[in-house]
Amino acid sequence: MSKAPENFIRGGTFPNQVYFMQELICNIEFDKEDDEFVAKLRTEMGGLREYNGVTFEEVLNMVMIELQEEFS
Repeated sequence: MSKAPENFIRGGTFPNQVYFMQELICNIEFDKEDDEFVAKLRTEMGGLREYNGVTFEEVLNMVMIELQEEFS
């Protein structure tokens, strides 16, 4: 089996021959602190941002909106 080049992963019908590029575009951490949820989002363009909310869905929605705006 051939070795994938750096930053590439095997995939497709013929895993020995087909490679896909892999690139880290963001890092997201979710925590629950006391009675609120916290998301820490880091991207190269936007840096580190933190979002707080009462529900996980609220915080997840904030992160999704931010990522859509940044990457569209």
